[in-house]
Amino acid sequence: MFFCNMKNIRCNYLILLILLIGFNFVFSQEQKLNIEQDPKIDSLLQKKIQLDRERFNKTYFTLQLHYGDLVLAEEVLMRSKEIFPHIPVKLSFETPNYKVQAGRFKEKLNGLKTLDTLKSFFPSAFLITRKD
Repeated sequence: MFFCNMKNIRCNYLILLILLIGFNFVFSQEQKLNIEQDPKIDSLLQKKIQLDRERFNKTYFTLQLHYGDLVLAEEVLMRSKEIFPHIPVKLSFETPNYKVQAGRFKEKLNGLKTLDTLKSFFPSAFLITRKD
């Protein structure tokens, strides 16, 4: 062929590549797109962002170590305070049972890591989502 000293197949691929690049430039199009949107969309978006922030600030994760009668709840509370003194633990009452909950985590991943540590001592523990 005209400028190829290579094998015929390689030359055909080179010509095809040159043609494809040429078509890309010849048939490409430019267009400007103007979008007009209602100003209410921006205000709704800002309200949604504000509501999401409020919900994020009110939501946290905690570990529930026990849900049941008072005697066992007090035992779990004391045991958890002895084993993990750095994790805040609280006892609360929800009719008709008592709950022992430990920690207050903003990030779910931190709660899950702590849960893995606590599972060896409290096998029935699990992570729950709470809201203020």
